Amino acid sequence: MNFRQRLIEVTTSMQRDLLPSLTRMYEGDDLDDLRVLDRVVLQVLDRDTAPTVKELAALIGRSVSWTSRLVDSLVRRGLAERHEDEADRRVRRVRQSEKGAALLRRSLEIRVDVQMALWNHFTEEEREVVLRSLEIYAEAARRIRDETHPSI
Repeated sequence: MNFRQRLIEVTTSMQRDLLPSLTRMYEGDDLDDLRVLDRVVLQVLDRDTAPTVKELAALIGRSVSWTSRLVDSLVRRGLAERHEDEADRRVRRVRQSEKGAALLRRSLEIRVDVQMALWNHFTEEEREVVLRSLEIYAEAARRIRDETHPSI
């Protein structure tokens, strides 16, 4: 079995075994109405600089018109806000609203709760190995972001 096949098998197994617990934890929460791409956009907006819709579209790999409709939906639901750029009033930027930030934090808390339940089944040595692996994974993700969108 090659690396790609192993990765698919491990990822599938983890999702199959963990997603039911994660879904149960979301029940009755405002998070029920969030789609995957809503979460992705809220996570992208969770940074110091607020992107324009065009920059946001590039970051999530969607068209500007599609991204604009998604942002409109998030704004209507109170999860995001559009605002004028302080340096150029013609430019509109997008940021998380307080409600959007709170919902994203809640989503992260639930995911961490599920992860912590999993971590309780590791030995201390296994925890260190997995945590270091996740740190390496996160650093690679930052490099991809910086290579793909260095100015954002």
